[in-house]
Amino acid sequence: MRNRLTLSFIVLSVLLLLGAGVVRAFVLRDLIREQESAHLQQQAALVAQIVTTQQGDGGAVDRGLLEGLVASDGRLAYAPRDGAPVVVHGKDYQGADGAAGDLAASQTVEGGTVTVSQSPEVVRDILGRDVGSVLVLFLMIAVVAGTIGYAVSRALSAPFQQLAVAAAALGRGRFDLDLPRTRIPEARAISQALATSAAQLEDRLRRERDFAEHASHVLRTPLTGLRLELEELTLRDDVPEDVQATAVRGLAGVDEMNAVAGELVALSRSGTLVEGAEQPLVDLSTQLAQRWADRLAARDRTLSASVEGDLSLTYTPGPIEHVLDLVLAHVVRRGTGPVRIVFQGQDAGHLRVKVSSQGSMYGAPVDDTASRLDQARSAVEALGGRILGEDPSSGLEVLLPRR
Repeated sequence: MRNRLTLSFIVLSVLLLLGAGVVRAFVLRDLIREQESAHLQQQAALVAQIVTTQQGDGGAVDRGLLEGLVASDGRLAYAPRDGAPVVVHGKDYQGADGAAGDLAASQTVEGGTVTVSQSPEVVRDILGRDVGSVLVLFLMIAVVAGTIGYAVSRALSAPFQQLAVAAAALGRGRFDLDLPRTRIPEARAISQALATSAAQLEDRLRRERDFAEHASHVLRTPLTGLRLELEELTLRDDVPEDVQATAVRGLAGVDEMNAVAGELVALSRSGTLVEGAEQPLVDLSTQLAQRWADRLAARDRTLSASVEGDLSLTYTPGPIEHVLDLVLAHVVRRGTGPVRIVFQGQDAGHLRVKVSSQGSMYGAPVDDTASRLDQARSAVEALGGRILGEDPSSGLEVLLPRR
C-alpha cells in the first residue's frame, strides 16, 4: 500500500507538471513570436531607412548592400517596382526561402518594398535551449514529490497496517488488540469494529464459562445429594430387599446422569473458539518459542523449549499467545538466567505449559509489570483454566482447556 501511494503521488505530481508545462509552452511560444515579430519590424524599418539613404545618395540597392544588412539567421528581400527582386540569406537561415511559415516584416521605400524574414525554427530553438534544465527540474521535483509522497503514504498506511495485524490477531482468537489511534475516519471505523468484535468474543467466552460452572453446580449438587440418600437407603437393615434393589438401580441411574452432566460441561468448554484458526501444538509452540527467543536474545538471555505428549492436538493460538505473553513477561522481569518452556498436550486435550527461569528476583520491589501475572490469571480463568505457582525459579504451570 505504501509503495502504491508513493508511486501515485509521484505520477500525479509529474502529470500536473507536464500539463502546466504544456500550457506554459504554448503561452511562451506566442510571446516569443510576438517579440520576434516586433524585432523584425525594427529590422525592417532600419533596413528601409538605409535603403532610402542609399537611393537618396544615388547609389544602387544591390546584393552587396543587402548582404551587409541581413542577419545571420534571417532573409532580406528588396522588391523594386520595376525589375527583379534582390534576395539574400544569412548563413544560419533554415527557412524555405520565403515560405508561408516564416516570420516576416515589410517596409515600403521609394521605388520598392523591403522584406525582412526569419525561419520559425528560431522560435523552436529559443524554446529548446532550456530543455536540459527543465528535465533536471522535473527530476528534482520528482525526487521531492517521492519524498513527500513516501512520508504522506507512510502516515496514511501505518494505521491500516496496524489494523491488519490486529485483524489477524483477532482471527487467531486474541482479544488484547493493539489498535491505532488515528484521525482517519475509515481507520477509526475499522478499529471500532475490531474492538467491538473482540469484546463480543470475550463476552461469549465469559458467558460460556459461567454457564459451565452454573450447569455443573446446578446439576451435580442435587445428584450428589440424591446419591448419598440412595446409598444410605441401601445400607439400612430395616428396608425390604426389593426397596434396596430399587435404590441400587437408582444409584446406577444417578451415576449415568452425573456422567452425562460432566460430558455436557466438558463439551461446552471444548468447542472451537475461532473456527478454522486452530494450529497443531508443534507449530504453535515453535512460533511462540521463536518469537520470545528473539526478544530474550536482545537481553543477552537464552530460551529453550520442548514439546511433549500428543503433538497432533490442535489449539486456537490467540488465547494461548495472550496468556503466555503475559506469563513470559512476568518471568523475564522477575526471573534471571535462561528461560525454559515445556508444552505438554495431555490425553484429554488439555494443554499444560510450564515456564521457568534459572534464578529469581521474587520478593524484590514490585514494578509496573508485577500485575501481568494477575492479568494472566484472569485471562486463564476466563478460558476455564488456571495458573499454578508464583516464583519463576520454581516454575509457573499454565493449564488450559482445549479451545
